[in-house]
Amino acid sequence: MLSILPNLIGKEESRMKLSFSVTIDIDINSANLKDIIEGFKKALRPCFQQVVIKALRYFAAKYMGDGTLGRMLGSSKLTWKTSKGNEMTSIQTIFGKIQVPQLQVKDHDRGTRVYISRLILGIKPRVRIPQITVKMIGLMGSLASYRVVRKITGIFSGASISLMSIVRSIRKTAREIDFSVQEGESNEFEADGTGIPVRGAGKRGKELKVLAQRKKGGGIRIAGMELGSYKGGWEKLFNPLKESLKKFGEIFLITDGDTSPLAGLKGVKIVLQRCLFHIPHEAKYTLWKDGVKRKTEQWKHIISQILDITNVRRIKEDGGIAEEFIEQKLRQLSLLIAYCRMNGYSHTEGYLSEAKADLFSGIERRVMGATLSYIERVMRTVNMRINVGKWSSESALAVSKIRAAYYYNGFDV
Repeated sequence: MLSILPNLIGKEESRMKLSFSVTIDIDINSANLKDIIEGFKKALRPCFQQVVIKALRYFAAKYMGDGTLGRMLGSSKLTWKTSKGNEMTSIQTIFGKIQVPQLQVKDHDRGTRVYISRLILGIKPRVRIPQITVKMIGLMGSLASYRVVRKITGIFSGASISLMSIVRSIRKTAREIDFSVQEGESNEFEADGTGIPVRGAGKRGKELKVLAQRKKGGGIRIAGMELGSYKGGWEKLFNPLKESLKKFGEIFLITDGDTSPLAGLKGVKIVLQRCLFHIPHEAKYTLWKDGVKRKTEQWKHIISQILDITNVRRIKEDGGIAEEFIEQKLRQLSLLIAYCRMNGYSHTEGYLSEAKADLFSGIERRVMGATLSYIERVMRTVNMRINVGKWSSESALAVSKIRAAYYYNGFDV
């Protein structure tokens, strides 16, 4: 016995319970669990088909009787043309392709006949794969490789999904995702880019550019995402968001030190804050350029000092304490820069001197929370999937959008 608890279209009514039985004949070769599973898989699609047909007929009759169907079609008088549904239409589902009757009514206002099965089921006319199926396949394809998706759906339902259908579903699903700035969240943002392997553009020939907005209750959400060349391209991401960003008065933007995002934010008042996580990470690279070997006394002294300087928590005390705290950190940084200059570590000296101006911008205004960039997690989330496969620009951006929306913006099917 199967029970369906359907939602009624356009009405705030209590749910109605529709109960009916479905009889399916299946052949099972033996009592081996594998054979039983294979038999059940063969029964799943016809069983689901009967559930859809039963629900379709029930709600078609209900909506015809209570006037819902007339309102959906904009007609004052409808009559059944046929109730048996001799013609059928194919619908691709996650369980495989099913056939449902083409229920038909006569619209007396227009003198036309109208097929209503797809209307009742919420499927657009002449669409081979319904949107819900596209979204399911698209989400799965962004979370696992195409061949894994095809294998898993085959294991559980017996349905055969082509690799190209998965690609098309990912692209269609991504087109429905619209990132934006939320005025109700904080005015703290993070911008960063990561290399993406795109066919014909080298190992990491394209850059995925991401803007994240911090939530007031903690965490981040994605506000914008674009894929382009390493030099420039931030304007394409920021242009649709500028008016929303201006409504904050000013925004606090955390970057890893790269100022290229600022080129796309002309006209927006910005307080730039460096991500403190990146400072010791980048310093290891500049020390290597300066010829300082890892784990030597000089190397350990510089890195430990940087870690201490960048170890900053939100300051809840009064402004005087915050100012003294920042002054102490900056004095410590000045001494470290002088140490690098004295020892001839020009690359590290230059990097720390450049970073000094924006090291505590947000803290000085006493508005920033943590000065560590959470957007690094987004990049890792994206690359976990991107690192598996070879990509076109369209598919790489589509997969990145879906994964980011799923993990950070609450997107789901």
